[in-house]
Amino acid sequence: MNLSLMIWDPAQTAGVQKAVDAFEAANPNIAVALEQVPQDQYYTKLDASLGAGEGPDVMWQSSRAPDYVDGGALEPLNEYIERDVVSLDAYPKELTGLYEFDGQQYGVPKDQDAWTFVYNAAVFEELGVADVPTAGWTWADMVRIAEEVKSKQTSPADVPLYYDYQFNNGVSSLIHSLGGDVVVDGQATVSSPQGTRALETVKDLQDRELIPRIADSADFDAVSSLISGTVAIAEIPSWNLSLLSKADVPAGTFHVVRAPSVDGAWATDTNGLAYVMNANSSHKEEAWQLIKFLTSDAGAVLHAEGGASPPANVSGDALAAFVDANDALAGLADALSATHEQSYLRTSTEYPATRSSLPEIDSTVMGPFYAGSLSPSEAAAKIDEILDGALR
Repeated sequence: MNLSLMIWDPAQTAGVQKAVDAFEAANPNIAVALEQVPQDQYYTKLDASLGAGEGPDVMWQSSRAPDYVDGGALEPLNEYIERDVVSLDAYPKELTGLYEFDGQQYGVPKDQDAWTFVYNAAVFEELGVADVPTAGWTWADMVRIAEEVKSKQTSPADVPLYYDYQFNNGVSSLIHSLGGDVVVDGQATVSSPQGTRALETVKDLQDRELIPRIADSADFDAVSSLISGTVAIAEIPSWNLSLLSKADVPAGTFHVVRAPSVDGAWATDTNGLAYVMNANSSHKEEAWQLIKFLTSDAGAVLHAEGGASPPANVSGDALAAFVDANDALAGLADALSATHEQSYLRTSTEYPATRSSLPEIDSTVMGPFYAGSLSPSEAAAKIDEILDGALR
């Protein structure tokens, strides 16, 4: 019999296919057709097929899952999980919770995001800068190092640092590092001492010319800039780490560290995709067997060997497989282990209703704020107003 599986990330296709191949080898009566749909087309195609009562048997799902659960498109998995004694303790609790609604589990996590910092050691050596990021560095260390790199860079195209300046990632992570929150009890709380300080702190990087000017950053690519050496240090999401590990650069070029601490604390956001089952599938038992294998210890290792995404399965073997697949990145294991322990659910993940408000925040608030036409307190108040409108 035939099963269909739909995903969106081309970088992960190799790892997913390895796991699918192993599943087919163990289940010779089942053939799995893997389809990779570009992310900007994924949900359009998925909605059209599900709306017609069709669609893939198994698919990726994100924090948009509540919409599909409400629409009756996803199959509850509790019966299968309990029957086969599958322990959800194999995955971070905050990620399994993303796919639990009214006591029913609709997805099993496949990966977990992590934000780390990567520096190009060749740039530091060429500039004669011996002060490099370390495992226990602080925000003050980052600024000091970036200032020294900047003082020795000679090309106007070069910048010492890239920090994610968007509200949902970089600014929100800094709010959490400072002990604040973006949303509490369904209400936005960016207008707090931690919120305004986070906004000031990120803008300070721009004003010191340590990061690219925000207004000129729309086409900035941190990965290619690290590879070319036009940026010395960059904050890189886990889904882009494999691009660095596969780059044609000398061994030892890239080193990975966790995010810098502020006042002794630090945090970065996380998210996690899951495998889910189509409620319209004609082969639900086989679809469950596929989900169970893909998210098992063995399946997670095979995914990780593709190198494109850290596994959600907390098996040490799975993390080791991801690190081995990206062994060109020095310090990766320690940086990822620390980051996974300090992660919080991304605002747009924990509160999916806020997702639609993010473009408005970036265009009408963050842009003017970085340009200097809004104060930190004014920007924070406007962000709260927009988020509260989405949360209502």
